[in-house]
Amino acid sequence: MRLTALVIILLFIVPQLAFAANPCVPGTDSNIAKCITQIYQWSLAISAILAMLMMVVGGYLVMTAGGSAQQSEKGKHYIMSAFVGMGLLFGTYIILNTINPDLVDLRDFTAQPPGQETINGPRTP
Repeated sequence: MRLTALVIILLFIVPQLAFAANPCVPGTDSNIAKCITQIYQWSLAISAILAMLMMVVGGYLVMTAGGSAQQSEKGKHYIMSAFVGMGLLFGTYIILNTINPDLVDLRDFTAQPPGQETINGPRTP
């Protein structure tokens, strides 16, 4: 019962306290690029937390194997999969940031009216 209450508080109530700094709140001057960047960063953080949890579960399985090779291998598989997952997550972030930092930190993108593109300078009629 206590665990359920803690999960409910952490997942639903605590994030409500941070809406003052959230650029994605409806009714405010929200920005879609900032919302996408925030969702990307939060998903990286949650994925890292879940990977660490899987490492703990794998370590627990290895420690409590008691001579069972199957349980020990299962725990080692959990740990290795968590390391590979974290490597993929942060490796892609590093590669994208190295190629172009704008890929991981989106800016406000506004649409230009047709005929007024500023990529190669203004058009001359």
